[in-house]
Amino acid sequence: MIVVGATRSYFSDTETSTNNIIQTGTVDIDIDGQNPWTGKFNWENVKPGDTKEITFVIRNVGAYPVKLWKIIKNLTTEENEIIEPEQDWYNANNGGNPKNDIDAAMVYEMYIDGQIAVEKEAGITLDEIKDYYMNLVKLDEATDPSYTGPDPNGSGILNPGGSITVVQRYHFREDTGNWAQSDKMAFDIEILAQQVNAPEPVKQLSFMNNKFVSGDWHAIADAKIGLLKYDSMAPMFNYNFAGIGLNSTTEYCLIYYADPNGNGTGGLTGALVANGNPSGNGELILSGSKDLGDLPNINDTNYPIGGAKIWLLPCNKYNANRTASWPADNNNWLFDNWPGFIKYAKGDAPIPPVGGSQTILLNELGNDINNQYGYPHDYSGANVNFTYNTPASSKLSGTITASGLKPYATYQVKFIGKPTCGYGTLGDDTANEYIGYQGRWTVLNSSCAGAGCNRTDAEYAANKLKADSDSTKECIAGYLVWDFFTADSSGNATKLAQTANSYHVLWSGGGVCDTNVNNYLAYLDSAHPTVLFSPADKVDGEIERGACGGLTLNPGT
Repeated sequence: MIVVGATRSYFSDTETSTNNIIQTGTVDIDIDGQNPWTGKFNWENVKPGDTKEITFVIRNVGAYPVKLWKIIKNLTTEENEIIEPEQDWYNANNGGNPKNDIDAAMVYEMYIDGQIAVEKEAGITLDEIKDYYMNLVKLDEATDPSYTGPDPNGSGILNPGGSITVVQRYHFREDTGNWAQSDKMAFDIEILAQQVNAPEPVKQLSFMNNKFVSGDWHAIADAKIGLLKYDSMAPMFNYNFAGIGLNSTTEYCLIYYADPNGNGTGGLTGALVANGNPSGNGELILSGSKDLGDLPNINDTNYPIGGAKIWLLPCNKYNANRTASWPADNNNWLFDNWPGFIKYAKGDAPIPPVGGSQTILLNELGNDINNQYGYPHDYSGANVNFTYNTPASSKLSGTITASGLKPYATYQVKFIGKPTCGYGTLGDDTANEYIGYQGRWTVLNSSCAGAGCNRTDAEYAANKLKADSDSTKECIAGYLVWDFFTADSSGNATKLAQTANSYHVLWSGGGVCDTNVNNYLAYLDSAHPTVLFSPADKVDGEIERGACGGLTLNPGT
């Protein structure tokens, strides 16, 4: 595989436990002495409480230093068969409908060279980490990447001849019910090695832990952890953070802690990314996009060859000058742990080298064009494109590029079903129903307006049973709001969009997923001083179905 940058190309090597992809050149790794890697892991007759351990050694057998990532991808689940106790559980707990998301019941644990990357106690499951890359080499020191001696601690680099040992454990939750009997799950484990200066994978994970704040600051294996999903390259810093085991009465701040002191050299950098309060069970969800510039910033002493620290701490310990109040409390602070530093480059992400992409033009005006918010805007000069990655794995992702829109306005990104009752031969009732059960329902053949057109699942199901000749039968379409974007002062917008959430409605609640308040509306447009808009980084969505970041779509729909 050759990863192509602006004017450069880089060698890489990918090893997969099912389909091995080995490329010629000077970047090469072996796993457990195999090149290509032929390991395949089968785990049968699994019962709640069981654990499967998979250990392998990765060695750099090439001529160049490399960076390493691991990803769990192509994960599928299936019923396999439905036996009597399984159906009994469905009848009693799920309206008789099947349930086979065993990836949400499989707790993941990983240690690298004996160091905690993800601890069992935190309960992180496969559905939370699949399709994201995890850096396998510790990165918590600003080490010169041209160094060619023994692997320097914390450099993020595996030099020629160097090796790491990866221990993974898969724990089937003890409280898993009969719904999982006979179910089946399959996935690929892929290891990617790239030259040090090659563009990094876009979708990445970082784990944050509470630590002993003395000695070597090693992570504590307990139920407190932070999982940060982010894009390593995008026009804005796109993030999705989940904190577990936190104090439900404490407001927390997710920050970019720039060395030294949190605000960098001369106090010129560092930033608050987001803030919020955990739920009653100690879980904190923060997601959104923010303009942070490149991470690390030039005024961070870890710049340019280290990375940026992302921390979570109580907001009463974070000052207006972007410094943290010490001493730290290892019960309430989460520090960068694995891989440690993160790197983010502001700009358009490169088009994936595998699979490619497609672009569609979104140019059809809706029926409500004459019922606009605030004031009428002329959309005749508007241009909106969606360039999406294909093939996709459980989530559709791509980039929205827009111009000629209403300045400061926020727009929903949604799928709209086309039932045959409204679209004739151009309709697809199966796809329409699938979209509706992932999102919401609305009536097409009625004089209703706004919320009056909405229908529930039960109302849709009852309407479906009516004869076509029944005059009371409605034409109901499904729709799924799965992302959003906000135009700037010139009516332009660029945003990475992904089918990660099923939204009910959008709010200006601080950029925190699943809020329902408009605390940040402001009069942003001097040309329309009486119209309220939301700052782009304060927009969020109230969840319609599932949890934040939990939307997964079937392929081909």
